[in-house]
Amino acid sequence: MSDLAAEDSPKQDPNIRGTYDEGLAIWPWFYKPEWIEYAQKTNLVDYIKGPLGQAIMYDVLGDSFFLTDGPGWKKARRATAAIFTIKTFKTIIIPCANNSVDRLVEVLKLTAERNQDIDFCNLFYRYTMESFMQMTFGTDLGLLATENFQETKPKPQSKLSQRTSSFVEAFDVAQDQLDFRLAVVIGWQLVEKLNKSMGQRMKNACRVLDEYAYSLIDERMASVAHMSDVEDEELSHTDLLSILMNARDERLGRTELRDTTLGLILAGRDSTAQALSWAFFHILMNKHLIPKIREEAIGILGDENSDQERVTYENYKRFVWTQAVVHETLRLHPSLPKTGRYVASDGQIPGGPMVEAGNLVRWSAWKMGRDASLWGPNCGEFKPERWVDEKGRLKQYGPFKFPAFGGGPRICVGQNLALLQAGKVIIEVLRQFEVDFAPGWRAKSISNSNVSAFLDAADGQSYDALN
Repeated sequence: MSDLAAEDSPKQDPNIRGTYDEGLAIWPWFYKPEWIEYAQKTNLVDYIKGPLGQAIMYDVLGDSFFLTDGPGWKKARRATAAIFTIKTFKTIIIPCANNSVDRLVEVLKLTAERNQDIDFCNLFYRYTMESFMQMTFGTDLGLLATENFQETKPKPQSKLSQRTSSFVEAFDVAQDQLDFRLAVVIGWQLVEKLNKSMGQRMKNACRVLDEYAYSLIDERMASVAHMSDVEDEELSHTDLLSILMNARDERLGRTELRDTTLGLILAGRDSTAQALSWAFFHILMNKHLIPKIREEAIGILGDENSDQERVTYENYKRFVWTQAVVHETLRLHPSLPKTGRYVASDGQIPGGPMVEAGNLVRWSAWKMGRDASLWGPNCGEFKPERWVDEKGRLKQYGPFKFPAFGGGPRICVGQNLALLQAGKVIIEVLRQFEVDFAPGWRAKSISNSNVSAFLDAADGQSYDALN
C-alpha cells in the first residue's frame, strides 16, 4: 500500500496544492480540505452539479437529488431525507437488513459444509442488491437463495426468474456504462454514437430499468388508490417507496419516484458491496483485528451462539473497532473515488486559485486518503487504530478531510445506513465463521485511481468460510 500511495500521489505545488491535468488547465484538482469545504458547503450557489454530470447520468438517475440543483434538488432532497428516520430504520431498514444477512449467513454455512470457496465480491453484490430492493420496493429477488449456490461458482443470474435476471443484468450494464462515461467525460456521446452496439446496449438497459421500476410503482399506485379509506396511512408504510408516495410535504410524481428509487439502489448496492469486499480483504491481511472485533461483539451482543441480540440502529455505533475498520476501508477505498463541481460564475477559492464559469473543479477522495500531509507518513497503510482515541471512542475527522460521504448540505443521506449495513455484515460473519483466503489466491497490487463512478474491488476475492 505504501508503494501504491507513492506511485499515484498527486503532483502538486506544496503551497498551492491545486493541480491541473496536462492539456486540461480549465479543470483544477483540489486537495485542500478547506477548498473542498468552500465548494461543497460555503458557496453552493456557484459550485453546482452542472450540465456535464447531469448529461452523463441522466438516463439512469433522471432528476433525482443526485443530479439536480436549485429548487429541484431541495425538493428531492427533502423527500429522500424524510425516509431515513429512526422509525424507518426500526420498522423497514433493520428488518430487511436482518433478513438479507440471515440469508447471507445460510449461504456461508452451505459453503462451509461443502468445504467450498466463495467469491465474497459476488456475494456482497447479491446481498446489497437483495437488501436494497427489499427496502425500497418490498421485492424479494431471490439472489441469496441457497439453491442459487449449488455450483462452486454460480452465475449471477442462475435460477432467477427472467424478469429478475433482466433487471439485474440491465443494472450492471448501466453501471458499467456510467463508469465509462465518467472516465471519458468529454466526448462520450460521440463514442456511443460511433460505437452503435455500445449505445444500443445502454438504451436497452435503461429501457429494462424503466419498465421494471415503473411496473412496481404503477402496481403500488393502484394498490394505494384502493386503500384511500384506510384511516391510518402508516399501515401501508411497508417499504421506502410507500413512504415516498405518502409524503405530505414533498409529494413525488411517477417519474420522480422512479428517479429517486433507482438512485437509492444504484448508490446503495455498489458502495456498500465494494466497501465490504475491501474491508474483508484488509481484515484477512491484518488478522490481529479479528479478535478485537469478536471480543467487542461479545461484550455488546453476548456469546456468538446467542440469537437474543443483534446489531441494531441503537447499538451499531458502539462497535468502535468494526466502525474503525469500515472508516479506514473507506479512507483508502472510497466508494466515490473522485468527484467535482461545475463552476457557475467566476470567482476565487479563498486562499486558492481563480476559477472561471464553466470550469469543472475536482477532488479525489482516493488520493486524499493517501496524502501524507493529511494522514501522516503511514497514510498508505491500513491502520484502523487511527480512528480510535485513547478512551476507546471513534475519532471524527470531518467530512472534508475524510470526504467518503461528501459534505455540506449534499452530504450522503444514506451514510448511517451504509455504516450500519457494513458493520452488521462484518460482525455477523466474524461471529459465526472462520474466514481466510482460498488456497492459491494471491493479492494483487492494483492502482484504482482511474476508476470513476464507484471504486470496485480488485477482481473477485475468493475465501474459505469455515464454521
